[in-house]
Amino acid sequence: MGTKAPAMRVRPTSKEPIVIQLISDGFEARDISETGAGIFVPPHLEGCILKSPVTLVIKLPESQPFRARGRIIHRTKMGREFLGVEFMHLSDACAALIARYVERRRTESPQGRGSLARVA
Repeated sequence: MGTKAPAMRVRPTSKEPIVIQLISDGFEARDISETGAGIFVPPHLEGCILKSPVTLVIKLPESQPFRARGRIIHRTKMGREFLGVEFMHLSDACAALIARYVERRRTESPQGRGSLARVA
């Protein structure tokens, strides 16, 4: 099998946040790429089970909200817990919306300020 190239991941700005709902209020994007997202978890929902399927509603700046399916692939605690969610069966149109957003953020953000990360 071929190896996928790592996806460029960018963090949203405070002026243009990305809102992600996981069938509950209180989730917020840490970062996003064409292959997945890091999502901060509200304290009352910490401890989600790995590999659990999730349904997301994603609202990128300057676009209509869209639904995405995914699965939890990791949990990390850095002050606040956040989940790594891998998108599953994301439509080409939704992937293109995310790709355009990532490219815009990449060109806005100078390297080395913690707003960009390369993920496998």
